[in-house]
Amino acid sequence: MKTFCIEHHQIISVNLVILCFLIYKMTESILQYGNRISIYTNVCKALTYPIMNPSLLCQHDNRYYDYSYYKQHNVMSTIITSSNISNINYTLQLLDNQNNTLIMYNSYQINIQHLSGWYLLLYRFLLNIPAILTCLFYGSLLSRISQYYIMLIPCIGSIIACILFILSLILKLKLLPDSIILTLIGATLYGICGKSNAVSLSVNSYIIENSTINKRTHMLGRMLGVNFFGLAIGSLLLGVFYHFLSYFEILLFVIISNLFIITMLIFLMYNSKQFISLNASLPLTTVTTTPTTTTTAATTTTTIVVDNQLEINKTDQYPTTCKLYTHIIIDHLIKSFIQLKLSYKFLFQYKTTNKKHIYLLILLSTILLKQILKSGEQDITYLYLSSQTTLLWSSELYAYYITCYYSFMFIILIILLPIIERYFFIHDTTLIIFGLITEILRLLIIALINNTKWIFISSIIGSPAALITTCSRSLISKLVSNNEINTSFAFLSILEILANLCGGVFFTLIYNQSLLFYASFIFLLDIGFNIIIICIFIWLRRKLLHYEVNINNNLKCINSISISNNNNNNNNNNG
Repeated sequence: MKTFCIEHHQIISVNLVILCFLIYKMTESILQYGNRISIYTNVCKALTYPIMNPSLLCQHDNRYYDYSYYKQHNVMSTIITSSNISNINYTLQLLDNQNNTLIMYNSYQINIQHLSGWYLLLYRFLLNIPAILTCLFYGSLLSRISQYYIMLIPCIGSIIACILFILSLILKLKLLPDSIILTLIGATLYGICGKSNAVSLSVNSYIIENSTINKRTHMLGRMLGVNFFGLAIGSLLLGVFYHFLSYFEILLFVIISNLFIITMLIFLMYNSKQFISLNASLPLTTVTTTPTTTTTAATTTTTIVVDNQLEINKTDQYPTTCKLYTHIIIDHLIKSFIQLKLSYKFLFQYKTTNKKHIYLLILLSTILLKQILKSGEQDITYLYLSSQTTLLWSSELYAYYITCYYSFMFIILIILLPIIERYFFIHDTTLIIFGLITEILRLLIIALINNTKWIFISSIIGSPAALITTCSRSLISKLVSNNEINTSFAFLSILEILANLCGGVFFTLIYNQSLLFYASFIFLLDIGFNIIIICIFIWLRRKLLHYEVNINNNLKCINSISISNNNNNNNNNNG
């Protein structure tokens, strides 16, 4: 009965952890896109306010779209076309003023794009570089402390960062650089606490410890779907907040949500480490032979366990109390670098003649390239949509676009993917290629069709790109041995953080240069790289299918040989 209660409590705790993960990803989405909009807003206001009305360029900061400039442009055009020869001087003067305004508008727009791109790049650096070291440090702690302690730290870091973001709003500071400096400090502290990477790492570990092997794949797939659902809800709430409230209320909502997560983790989450230690000690007290000796055996074994534990505590008490906290921290940092060494061995321990490992290296390299493209495109998309004269998206409209994109990704993973796995036997690489093709179609629409309706349709068309990450992880788990699965996924987390940095640098540099001749060039370049990735996966698909056929044939040969040997042994025994 006690075991049943513990298992039932474990199931409830896993569901609570997934709920906490959903709320955290929701707040993460709000902060991620809200801070991008905030940085762009501050740069835009700082550059335009001394000379012209910020609402002409900073459309995203105005709740109601300002068409005054374009109405004035239409009025000028009407006057020019209907003018007579008698007032030709007045007409030329209007035309000259209009040209000067257009030149000033374009020059300010380019300056805003350049400077905000660099600030967004700096924000990404300060957010992700500390997170790499922090996740390595947390990785060495996961086997010693409960996961919810590690999950608490990013929530506390998010609250501290939001307080700094609020201070940058309420204090009478210069927009550049004082206000943005507070934002960057908050991003650095948030990165030091581990941000969403630490939470994902802890949730993965908790689910693996508190679920059976048969249900583990389902639970991890559910967690990935919850990830996209949280991002979609966060983007939707961001749009609603920007429509009815302001960025200040957004930050207050994030603080309250993180306090709610902390409360649930402290009072409702089950400590799986205690359960594991309890199970480890149970077999010692259950080894008995007869009913008459049960009590004696149990008492004797328990006494031995207690005496041994007291002896261990006595021997460990003195060095533990004398050990300085700095030594403990250094010890865990050394273990973090040992994790890097294990990742290196995981990549290069095999000989180059091992085809499976060559395919794994190619797959990891391709995933890194795709993650670089994805992270860079996320930064540039808002800058592009908010600056094109035929679009000029508000922050509210951009939030709704992200909501639509992530919502359909959630539908693909939670509803369509299980149906495909159950009724259709489609190879992982086929699904990845399909996701890449839809991603290319989405980028083509954004680059070539400057129409709001079509861009929203492109988010639906490109939603199967969610299959790329899921099926890539599935491929990796099939190419590595069981004792290397945790190492491979930890290495993937590090690759993801590095890709976020590289993608931001790469896309920001190219986008700033392409603004002078063709702003959509960055999306066409993204399409070109995705075509290369498709070609790699087509080649990899052919090789993996051939490899799997050979493996199956070898297994059949081994099984047939073992069966024949068993038959021969049976015949010999009968003879």
